[in-house]
Amino acid sequence: MKTENYERLPEVVSLNGTGIPDLTAKLVKRTKTKAIYYRWDDVWEVFRIKISEEAKIFDKTYPKREVYPGNEDFGKTAWCYSDETLAWKMYNNIP
Repeated sequence: MKTENYERLPEVVSLNGTGIPDLTAKLVKRTKTKAIYYRWDDVWEVFRIKISEEAKIFDKTYPKREVYPGNEDFGKTAWCYSDETLAWKMYNNIP
């Protein structure tokens, strides 16, 4: 069995910087290619898992890792729903 050589997304993600204080998202389900998180503000985020290569940013080296989608990903590889049924439909449609 092959093990991955990168850090996985955590089960609880801090979404500081969104303008909503203390916003977090909790992992509900994932596979190697997709994930669904639930935010405490009653929003579901569904996305294809994105992997960033090792990089040096502002003199700090970050390892190869999974990254939570950024604003530019929504509508392309990430989607946000206030309706749980629609969120699960999208999750189930991602290969």
